[in-house]
Amino acid sequence: MLPLSDTLVLDLTQVIAGPTAGQILGDMGADVIKVEPLQGEHFRPHFGGAWVPSMNRNKRGLALDLRTEGGREVLMRLVKKADVFMEAFTPGVIDKLGFGWDVVSKENPRLVYASVSGYGQTGPYSSRPGYDPCIQAEVGLIEATGPTGGEMCRTGTAAVDYCTGSFCAAGIAFALLGRHRTGRGQRLDLSLFDVGTHMMSHWITNHGLTGEDPVRMGTGNSILFPLRVFETKTKPIYIAGTNDAFWKVLCRALGCEDWLADPRFATNEGRVAHRTILEPMMEMHFAQHTCEALLEILLPAGMPCSAVQKVSDLMENPHVKSRRGIIEVDYPGIGPVKSASNPIKLSEAPLEVRRPAPGIGEHTVEIMRDVGYSDAEIAALRASKAVGAP
Repeated sequence: MLPLSDTLVLDLTQVIAGPTAGQILGDMGADVIKVEPLQGEHFRPHFGGAWVPSMNRNKRGLALDLRTEGGREVLMRLVKKADVFMEAFTPGVIDKLGFGWDVVSKENPRLVYASVSGYGQTGPYSSRPGYDPCIQAEVGLIEATGPTGGEMCRTGTAAVDYCTGSFCAAGIAFALLGRHRTGRGQRLDLSLFDVGTHMMSHWITNHGLTGEDPVRMGTGNSILFPLRVFETKTKPIYIAGTNDAFWKVLCRALGCEDWLADPRFATNEGRVAHRTILEPMMEMHFAQHTCEALLEILLPAGMPCSAVQKVSDLMENPHVKSRRGIIEVDYPGIGPVKSASNPIKLSEAPLEVRRPAPGIGEHTVEIMRDVGYSDAEIAALRASKAVGAP
């Protein structure tokens, strides 16, 4: 029995944030129904068709045209028995389709209703469409990211989207726990903008104290040192000297007692203030050794550090393999599709791919039978193009 067994989730979301949340719920045992338009969500063609399979495992597929009375009726029947309803339209669109919070909460007062949007359901920006890189730009993340003195950059992945998906799954779980106590559902209003703002939390704190904006420093950091990548004879190494205790560990492990004895470098504040002196000394030292040799010295000493690797290295990483961090599922017409596994590891809920990601409307007939449609009714709705099925 998985944690969310017997939980029915209607997932009307697309792209990354919402589907990630739905996949987490599906991994935890929920019966997640991915509701798509008849032509499928608009990201299905990406990655040669592998985009949707990569983040929609453990779901069933239902294709509906919500512009038709028949399509809306199918969804409303499901709403009446569902536990969770997820949507990610620009605010106001779901209301026009007839499935806004005010409507569906009356039909099913126990329903947990999650709305994921760019800027939230309220506020002066709420009507804007929201995309991960736009949010990164707006919350200061892009401006704070990039090489020292160089061009600003977005992060190398859709960080805000994935974080929003994780927060969405957690918010739904919290709301289900609350319903267990009160018997009532509630609405989750989750925005990429709020999550992006949350991701800048320590910079917000720093600005409140100093009035300073973050400075682009490549892999480094303006308030902690040494915290950056150093080049070696082989591959780069990241050194995370986030406090004075780690500074002592680093110096002793490297045999650099002169650094340790220098009073200018004794505290983080001193190291930051004298960065222009200390940094070249450290760069010269690391450049004389291989990354592998440095890791053999530093890791046993307890120093936080790591080799800088590519995704191709990650795919073969022995720790990833031992933790089942990457899974592979074979999809007809596409072939083997690799994706990241669920990082939530519960002792009583081991990760299983119970269902590969569905094709467009793959389970439409099965789901409609679940809510009482006869085969003749299903055939009529298919003929009228209110629903889609293979």
